[in-house]
Amino acid sequence: MTTSQSSTRPFPLEEVRALPKAELHVHLEGTVDPATLLELAERHGARPPADTVEGVQDWYRFEDFPMFLERYFAVLELLREPEDFATIAERYLDAAHAQGAVHVELHVSATGHIAEGGKAWAPIHDGIVEGCQRAAGRTGISWGLIPDISPHLGAEVCAEAMEEVFAHDLDHVVAIGMGGPAESWPTQDFEAIYRRAESLGIPGVAHAAEHGDPWEVRHAVERFGARRIQHGIGVVDDPDVVALLVERGIPCDVAPGSNLALNAVASPAAHPLRRMLEAGITVTLASDDPPLFRTSLLEEYQRAWEWCDLDMDGMARLARNSIEHSFASDTDKGRWLARLA
Repeated sequence: MTTSQSSTRPFPLEEVRALPKAELHVHLEGTVDPATLLELAERHGARPPADTVEGVQDWYRFEDFPMFLERYFAVLELLREPEDFATIAERYLDAAHAQGAVHVELHVSATGHIAEGGKAWAPIHDGIVEGCQRAAGRTGISWGLIPDISPHLGAEVCAEAMEEVFAHDLDHVVAIGMGGPAESWPTQDFEAIYRRAESLGIPGVAHAAEHGDPWEVRHAVERFGARRIQHGIGVVDDPDVVALLVERGIPCDVAPGSNLALNAVASPAAHPLRRMLEAGITVTLASDDPPLFRTSLLEEYQRAWEWCDLDMDGMARLARNSIEHSFASDTDKGRWLARLA
């Protein structure tokens, strides 16, 4: 990737916006902005954490990962009806399209909704599809769903919940995913869920090495068959795992703003994004949970511009990575890549 002294120049916002790009690591439930949270609370007669947009913005501030999870699960509690899921899916695809995204793969907390929330998957799925189709009908944006496994629930519980996912409409499911943390991975059989998905023609991705060690990435690749890694920033101190990613062409869907917000890195200077690029790891950029982390897809590109001293060729390379390693159709990929060329 070419570099220049781009940190001394203003970020070319509109040029980067114009690049066709895919966002491959964003959690649907984490896209709920303060105004939508208040709308959902009113819709269900629930008491919101604050009465104003500004108040919810303040409540969205957190000091550590447990505080983040507390807020994330509070948002999940307000997602009750299919139209709730349709609303947030439609709004995020509209927002992503406005930033130049041509394709979005939405992670959905499937096992969380089913096993913890006691909800049926089919209405959730159908609501999300309805919202995505409404946005796509206006903008032409492409999209897919990645139902996520929550390992803290245990492999047996997750396997049962994922069977509910596999039994419903799979036309829009482009992969399955794995959230974190990874403490239970070595002792429980999550691999069987990935093998089950493979038998249905569904590939796998996995969160790994965000706060954890490089072994998580190796485990996800070798045991789960992960085709992409969400985060992966912890690999840079293990040359063998870096080589594994490079040799197999497995990308990391990095969310720098998230890493800062959750204290996975101490500062922009400490973030390994530049080292990952220099090591030859394929990187895509994503916003993870944008309103909670006070970020956006374009702001992630700006971080890469400033932190890694990239020029527009570097921005285009990141956009190209995102398209090439998405699960979009080959026809769509070819069309978008032609625009980048």
